[in-house]
Amino acid sequence: SIMMNVGDEKGEILDRAIRRGTPRQLLELGAYCGYSALRTARVMPAGARLCSVEFSAANAAIARRILDHAGVGDRVRVLVGTLGDGGTTIERLRTEEGFTTGSLDFVFVDHDKAAYLPDLERILRERRLHPGSNLVADNVKVPGAPAYRAYMRAAEGKTWRTIEHDAHVEYQTLLKDLVLESEYLGEPI
Repeated sequence: SIMMNVGDEKGEILDRAIRRGTPRQLLELGAYCGYSALRTARVMPAGARLCSVEFSAANAAIARRILDHAGVGDRVRVLVGTLGDGGTTIERLRTEEGFTTGSLDFVFVDHDKAAYLPDLERILRERRLHPGSNLVADNVKVPGAPAYRAYMRAAEGKTWRTIEHDAHVEYQTLLKDLVLESEYLGEPI
């Protein structure tokens, strides 16, 4: 069956992206039970902070318990919300987490697939990224985020540089999936 976490194969892609970028401020969209947040905390540099935004309060509570039990609750914050809530969560990220212009180094996107592109557009409107910020998106093929993938392809070499990683749906080898790893190049002048 399909699990709602990044899994081991795609988790390695996430780990490598974090290690390469040495990010200080990280954002995750979609905590579920905290698996990817725990993976992230394990490989992010000392002093880095991750904020994970989760729509479900029940899932957020489970993730917090797991992260606290693992001893990384002081480095990972789980907020209940969604970037599409009219600005409430975006404001909380600014005031409570210090997400300011150009401060966001890394984003992991693994939530509602239809929200991938709208949420990226919200992050861009808020000017949270800087040239060199990295974004990793899971499940681009299954269940799929076609609008997001089309956006990244159209922006290739202009505002983004993207690598498409062939992978499999979590914990099996039959269903092919894609993970997109994108570097923000900045807005064209």
